[in-house]
Amino acid sequence: FVSARGLVCTRPSTMCAPAVHAPPIEPKPSGLWFALGMLFLVLDQAFWGLPMPFVALFIWATSRAILALTGYEVPLWLVTPWDTLCCMYLRGHGVRILDADTGASTGAADGLAIPGITSFRGVLLMNHRSWGDFVVDPYQGHCAVVARFAAVAVTCFAGVLGRLCSRVIMIERGKTSRAQLLDMCRSHDRYLIFPEGTRRAGTPGSDLPVALAGVGGLKNIWESRRDALVVITANKERIVNERHGRASYNTTLYRARAAAPVRPSEHATFEEFHAALEATWRETWARAYALRDECERGGRVAPYLAAGGRNSAASRLGKTPASKEMM
Repeated sequence: FVSARGLVCTRPSTMCAPAVHAPPIEPKPSGLWFALGMLFLVLDQAFWGLPMPFVALFIWATSRAILALTGYEVPLWLVTPWDTLCCMYLRGHGVRILDADTGASTGAADGLAIPGITSFRGVLLMNHRSWGDFVVDPYQGHCAVVARFAAVAVTCFAGVLGRLCSRVIMIERGKTSRAQLLDMCRSHDRYLIFPEGTRRAGTPGSDLPVALAGVGGLKNIWESRRDALVVITANKERIVNERHGRASYNTTLYRARAAAPVRPSEHATFEEFHAALEATWRETWARAYALRDECERGGRVAPYLAAGGRNSAASRLGKTPASKEMM
């Protein structure tokens, strides 16, 4: 039923989540506009995939040398050259993130990362929208990302830099076994996967959650007894949209996190663990997209910021914010 507060419940005892209404699919540009947009997108990606990795490497080396001499703490964007490149990409594309839990909107370098993420040990489950996710999400999670060989190859030197910095766990679809993937992930304290199995932006119902398809990756989480944290970010396809031939330089993302990780130790079977992930995925998805709808359709970004994230997991569920429950 739908309550007076706009919360969707399957039964009275379940946790309620904001309703998400599927907007009409944005029409794909046609003719000349699509060709020009695709050309611009290709040039943009070539710029970040070819010369900019070397620029990022130089900035990283120079900055780290200065920090070593001055004794200042190394910020997240300077931990590896890959982090530096990702930060430059996000800042260059004018990306800001509005966080549902903190109520803060920022485009600052370290502010784009999930608050408290460095204390989390486990696996991040994130939604997959477009090619740009391979930059946005590893930077948000400050971790390695599981990516197909084709996705790494298309990013040219950027993909190579990610591999050298141990920020990309590369697999070949149909060839890499689940056991091999599990072995590659063991050396990472934290890594992320896209359990939907494919990029969904621009497809029918893409703004609505679907059943988690990455069963192999989920079984690896279960067998390795790692905690799983669900993070959903809306609007990522507005940075880069390869289906529509578009690259943007002024994008606000809307992020929601689960109130706490889903822990294999709290479930007797994989089926129970999988069901808990599904429920958490849908609840977190609803919060992220409801926040986007509230802010963009109602023009209420400023009131939301003033309220300090009133739709947060902490305020709605009476729990500690996710950043304090990650350990």
